[in-house]
Amino acid sequence: GRIEYVNPTFERVSGYSSDEAAGRTPNILKSGQQSAEFYANLWRTVKSGSVWHGHLVNRRKDGTLYEEDATISPIRDASARVVNYVAVKRDITNETRLEEQLRQAQKMEAVGRLAGGVAHDFNNLLTIIRSSVDFLRRPNLPEERRRRYLEAVSDTVDRAAKLTSQLLAFARRQ
Repeated sequence: GRIEYVNPTFERVSGYSSDEAAGRTPNILKSGQQSAEFYANLWRTVKSGSVWHGHLVNRRKDGTLYEEDATISPIRDASARVVNYVAVKRDITNETRLEEQLRQAQKMEAVGRLAGGVAHDFNNLLTIIRSSVDFLRRPNLPEERRRRYLEAVSDTVDRAAKLTSQLLAFARRQ
């Protein structure tokens, strides 16, 4: 479990020189982002002679975190006994950050579409209310028509209240 060799990319990504890393355990990269069970499973896998694939969040020498996809494979001697391990890792910090930015942009786009749809629906409801009120202001409006316009206003206000209630329920879930 001690580091014997690191390549120049490891030095660049982690901030540790080959001399600083050699002889130390991979714990120098431990970020605290993975549980003890995560590491126990990793070591159980490679010690059993299997290849481990996974995602790690590690800590650079300067304390900043980085993400990497890793494959850790056992190395066997001539008698098939596991004598060492080799880790092939790829820094995916920027890719992960870009994916998160894309997800956030997609969420904002969806919220924008939702807001546009809600604004359109409310505008339609307000148009019904406005036109009904305008008709109600007419002098000599027959009582039957007055009742229909008042019902239209009342129904439309109920629909607007229901739309508001649905929006609030959606906002609480989100």
